[in-house]
Amino acid sequence: MEMLLTGRWLDAEEAARWGLVNRVVAAGGLLDEARRLADELAAGPPLVFAAIKEIVREAEDMKFQDAMNRITKSQFQTVETLYRSEDQDEGARAFAEKRDPVWKGR
Repeated sequence: MEMLLTGRWLDAEEAARWGLVNRVVAAGGLLDEARRLADELAAGPPLVFAAIKEIVREAEDMKFQDAMNRITKSQFQTVETLYRSEDQDEGARAFAEKRDPVWKGR
C-alpha cells in the first residue's frame, strides 16, 4: 500500500526481499538465466504443468480443503488426464529406476 500511495520506487534487491521478483541477476547474466529456466521448464512434465495451471486458475476462489477434495477426486480435467497418462507411469518407473523421466505429454 505504501508504494501505491507514495509512488516510491524500489531496487531489485528490495523487490526480491518483498517477494515481488523470484530472483535478481546481473544484467550480463540475464539471458543465460532466462535460457536456463526455459530449458528447465521445457524438460519438465507437460501434463503436470497443465494440471498445475488449471488448479491455480480454478481454485483461486475456493477454500483450500475444497480444492484438495477436487484434486483427490480427479474433478479437474487435467488431473484426470494426468492420472491416466503414460507420463504418470513413466514418472513412477523413472523414480523406481533412479533415472530421469522421458516425458511424452500423453
